[in-house]
Amino acid sequence: MVRMVLKALSLALLGGVVAGGVVVGQEPTPAPVGGLTFRDELEVSVVNVDVYVRDRQGRPVNGLGAGDFTVSQDGVTMPISHFAAMTEEVVDRAFAPPPVVLGPTPTPAPGEPAAPGEQLDIRPVYVTLYIDNENLDPLNRNRVLRQLREFVTANLEPPVQMMVLAHGKSLEVEQAFTDDRGAVLAAVRRQETRSGGWLERESSLRDILEQMTEDADRLRQPNRHTGTMAGQRDLYSSVLQFAEEEANNLAFSLGALREAITLMSGVNGRKSIIYIANGLPMTPGYGLMHEYATKYRDSSILSQRGRFERGRDFVSLAAAANAQEVSIYTIDAQGLEVGLGGSAESRYAPDPMSVSIGRSNYQDSLRFLASNTGGLAVVNTNDVAGGLERIRNDLHTYYSLGYTVTPSGQDRVHRIKVEAVGHPEYDLRYRERYVEKSLESRIQDRVMTMLVLDVQADPLGMSLEVGRPIPALAGRWTVPVRLRLPLDRLALIREGEEMVGRVVLFAASRDRSGRQSDLQRQEHEIRVPAVDGEDLAGSVYTLDVPFLMEEKSYRVAIGLMDQVTRQASFDSVELSVP
Repeated sequence: MVRMVLKALSLALLGGVVAGGVVVGQEPTPAPVGGLTFRDELEVSVVNVDVYVRDRQGRPVNGLGAGDFTVSQDGVTMPISHFAAMTEEVVDRAFAPPPVVLGPTPTPAPGEPAAPGEQLDIRPVYVTLYIDNENLDPLNRNRVLRQLREFVTANLEPPVQMMVLAHGKSLEVEQAFTDDRGAVLAAVRRQETRSGGWLERESSLRDILEQMTEDADRLRQPNRHTGTMAGQRDLYSSVLQFAEEEANNLAFSLGALREAITLMSGVNGRKSIIYIANGLPMTPGYGLMHEYATKYRDSSILSQRGRFERGRDFVSLAAAANAQEVSIYTIDAQGLEVGLGGSAESRYAPDPMSVSIGRSNYQDSLRFLASNTGGLAVVNTNDVAGGLERIRNDLHTYYSLGYTVTPSGQDRVHRIKVEAVGHPEYDLRYRERYVEKSLESRIQDRVMTMLVLDVQADPLGMSLEVGRPIPALAGRWTVPVRLRLPLDRLALIREGEEMVGRVVLFAASRDRSGRQSDLQRQEHEIRVPAVDGEDLAGSVYTLDVPFLMEEKSYRVAIGLMDQVTRQASFDSVELSVP
């Protein structure tokens, strides 16, 4: 964990509408406050639902209209106010260069409107390629990565951008979002030489399986001796220890996936993660427990399943993805190989039923994450090209359904149901939960995303300056960061003899190894004499924010919100300590 302490702060956050909203003013003439437009507002947000319609063979279905769908939120039918049928041809046409016109451009006659063009708002598409080296056999991984590079070459073009993340001991951003094919392909290719903990865990699994088989065979011999019972007890402990190690690794793996989702939270557009791994255990060690129960004809060990079951963690991760509107596509790199939760090669053949249970234990998690976030799971194949083609279809061929809501201003989860009227033969896939976010939640999302990506916005005219680090205690340093704010951009309200403004600061940091601090929030009050508040043009307010940090290189992201106008500025800065 990155230690970042903000001392003597005070500021607040930004917001936005849920998914592309329309603001309707109640006042015919907005009143300027502090140089910014401020008025009472009735905020109306458009909730976008991307629906993938496929036939029984999994092929995209085109030609449907808004009348072919019904959408409900929390059981209430919502009128469809926005509709678009997206296909690859539509996207290509929208991003095609304008035709070359020879000769003078025709001028419309007076009063005659210009010929309408195709007006289609195509949202950016952000695809994160997540290579989980910690949970990948290198041979399986490299086989999949070869086909993944072909996917990148074919699909990395507007409106698509891709980012490459790699999980080893920590989550690393190998390549931030870009449409540069060469940069993304190079980042994917670098993973072919990486290694993680998968092979070590597989080696431990093989050792336990071999010891278990040898010991169980001795127990069945007529002249067995009592010493073998001690071996059985030792193996019982070994199985549970292996499950503990798997559970510990799973916790880190799910934490890294959650971090990847957080990094995408402040990005506006269609967002997805293509997650490549040999699977994750829903119940760590479960296949091995079954093998023990079979070998020793002792099912008591299966009572330990509840101790290791991690279904709630996957439910929580899927909820986090839905909250950030991220679809997860999972690719099982193990393919058709056989093993107890992996490709264990042993001189002793494990029990087929235990193998099947262990295999499902690793694949069920991939299926769950995909199905609960509107994605797809590619499993049980050594050739993932077909699965990648289905993912490609999702990038370009879908129906965008929108309906309007009045936000509550709070964080709430809503259930969505979409039906194709009169088409029971079609398979519909979409995110079944939509998370309404408060203003502060949206600001926090953006600050955390800025730790990796540049998504600045600056309606307040904020600027940052980093001072020289000062030695503190226990090998830490105080790093002064100065915020400069033009006073005429803030909303200052008269209180007696003073003009008062209130802002909120949100800050977080990330070091070069990928470790992040918790998000810090502090409020600040700005007071100036009322006589000086009459003309603030050119006046600047400075806020000194000292950070207590360890000796490393950091990226610090800051969001600052005016509490009156609800406007927010964002910026980030790179710094080295000392």
